[in-house]
Amino acid sequence: MPLHYRFLLAVGDGALTLASGSLVADRYWVWFSNIWLDTQPEISVVPLEILPRFVVPYLRLSAQLQHVPRPFTVLFPEAGAVPETVLLLDAAPIGSSITRNGEVEPFLLPSLIAAWIEGSALQQLNWLRQVAHLWAPLAQEGVAATLLQMEGLKVDHALLRLSQLTFDIRSEQPVTLVELGRRWQDLLPQAKPEIQPYLGWLVKALIQQDIASADVLVAELDQGIRTLAAGLSVAVDWVAYTDQGPERPRNEDACYPEAQLHQVQLVGQAGMEVPLLLVCDGIGGHEQGNVASQTAIEVLVEELQSLTGHPEPGPQVVEEHIYRALALANDAIADRNNDEQRSARARMGTTVVLALVHFPYVSIAHLGDSRAYRISDRTCYQITLDDDIASRESRLGYTLYQEAIQVSNGGALIQALGIGHSDQLYPTVQHLLLDDPTVLLLCSDGLCDYDRVEMLWRHHLLPLVLQQGDLQTTGQELIHQANQLNGHDNVTVGLLRLTPKPSTYSPLSAEAQHRSVLGSPSIADAQPSTRLVAPGGNLVQPEPAVAPTAKARLPWSLLLGGAVLVALGTGVASWIYQLRQPQATAMVSFPLPLSLVKVQANSLETMTWAVVETIQVGSFWQTGNATPLRRPQLLELSQSPASPGEADTTSEAEGAVSTPAAMSNELVPTGSILKVVSRQTAADQTTWVRLQICSIPSGVSLDQAPQENDGDAPSAVPPPDLSRRLSSPGQSGWVLESNLYRSATFLSRPTAIQRGTCSS
Repeated sequence: MPLHYRFLLAVGDGALTLASGSLVADRYWVWFSNIWLDTQPEISVVPLEILPRFVVPYLRLSAQLQHVPRPFTVLFPEAGAVPETVLLLDAAPIGSSITRNGEVEPFLLPSLIAAWIEGSALQQLNWLRQVAHLWAPLAQEGVAATLLQMEGLKVDHALLRLSQLTFDIRSEQPVTLVELGRRWQDLLPQAKPEIQPYLGWLVKALIQQDIASADVLVAELDQGIRTLAAGLSVAVDWVAYTDQGPERPRNEDACYPEAQLHQVQLVGQAGMEVPLLLVCDGIGGHEQGNVASQTAIEVLVEELQSLTGHPEPGPQVVEEHIYRALALANDAIADRNNDEQRSARARMGTTVVLALVHFPYVSIAHLGDSRAYRISDRTCYQITLDDDIASRESRLGYTLYQEAIQVSNGGALIQALGIGHSDQLYPTVQHLLLDDPTVLLLCSDGLCDYDRVEMLWRHHLLPLVLQQGDLQTTGQELIHQANQLNGHDNVTVGLLRLTPKPSTYSPLSAEAQHRSVLGSPSIADAQPSTRLVAPGGNLVQPEPAVAPTAKARLPWSLLLGGAVLVALGTGVASWIYQLRQPQATAMVSFPLPLSLVKVQANSLETMTWAVVETIQVGSFWQTGNATPLRRPQLLELSQSPASPGEADTTSEAEGAVSTPAAMSNELVPTGSILKVVSRQTAADQTTWVRLQICSIPSGVSLDQAPQENDGDAPSAVPPPDLSRRLSSPGQSGWVLESNLYRSATFLSRPTAIQRGTCSS
């Protein structure tokens, strides 16, 4: 099968002086300067023994995939391949063109400074809005100084891209919004006449600290863009196709609008039809995934089409509406699962990715691993982050994505519609400006697996951007290519093309466009809204804060005392309420402060594995093999599952596990191969599995000398108490299902030697 050859951006502390044509580490071809080509895409990257500190902000900003490049690997001078430490970045601001000879020619995208004079008034404001949007997450990671380096800000038409991150501690100037205003002041002379007075007022407000919050700055720029875009005209056409594929017995994917081309011309806020594109992928291996995906389509179409005729739906209004629609779709599937008493892998579920056009933005939302790509005349970017274990581990700053995805079950989902309660969902929503000739591709993993989109976009999707093809033919071609190149899954493709028309913009006045920007902004207006989910799954709209009038002023002591009493009362009520609620295995929200990551890592990993994987009877496992997701534990066998009151829970900080009092006092040797022979749920609703020991590192008997068992070398575990007896092949016993997750690694294809006494 053909492979995708990646162009990577090489960055380091000093100037990279390697000559073009050099081969680095016997793998990376220096195309020129800091653009390198990976010549061995079929080989996994070498895992890093130590993750450098400067890589962590990139990982923790993975949610900003449409703006921030993803670390691919790090090369160190100690290996002799490079004179200095080099970070290679994937999905970097690198464009490409096709030469007359049909060859691909990469190049760095233009900087914001270089593109500023050519941008439209709407694009200029939108570039600044994206800088404001990135300020808070970058400041949290200590790299907001990146946004002060104008040459490092690249643009792909309306999309802002960062070339690399700069730590605040290295900045010579204070990293504040005041300094950002001074940098924007340099852009004023070449700003478009329609926005020059307004931009002058905005810069002054930043420098004088009238605007002192990134949230308020985003709200103000959003309103300025919506006001300016009143004269924008955009042609939108969209279509979707789904196919069973050559190997699957049924199609569990669903889409909207299926095999029906839609076209609409949007002018200002007018438009009778809401352009909506949906792709859902019923979770493979779960029963009736096709029912889940169809249910999600029906609910989402009904809920999101209700935006038709909504008076000027701003980004936050649309975002809340999308959250509510996803919650309702989730509840519809989850309720059916509950009514039919489905549990574990029998619960049906589905991924979802959608694109919703609301003037002057298109909003992209997703849950799961169905993806959205943005294609321009020079780039193809994945703009959604998969909700899988590998992405989660990378986002927490534990490991590079290229390493995490190689781990067994690294691609397992951590969230999808219908599996649990709505308060366990963390969908992502982003907004792209319509003033940009682009194509959005929404697809299930039947197409995007093995980087097929990155391989195919120049031949099939680029002509759409250049108005040289039609969506229907291209959609069917992509289905055919997916079946030919992958073919292992159902495949669904959704295409949405945006074609802006030349427009005349009315000038913005030199004053605030947002009515609350210089006052005390309410939660609903000037601050980006927060999704609040009640325990039952219904969205709770925040009450707008009302500023007291001068006559209503009260003594500070009374106000402070009242606030303390309210806080105490709320805290106690919340604590009592939480005690009465069932504890669901919900994923923690991101991003976590670094100080919390280490504390919560163990509980988070256990909950995730319990959600995404159920141990199957007949499966094989090897004890003691640690992965980046789990630390090894000593595994102990019990003669019978525990009943309520028998569990003896010891501290996990000491490396111990929960064990029943009736323990047989036997340990499983590290590196042993185990077979799951049965499962049972105890009276306290804990799940236990009965394990048979197939083989151990020394063979079929403890008396034999150690020998190879064709498995990976077991990772280090805490030293055992040698006074306790070790189990031998052929013996069996019970363990908590969660302990097996923590203590062993699943084996998909055990060898005959590994199966040992379980061969029959």
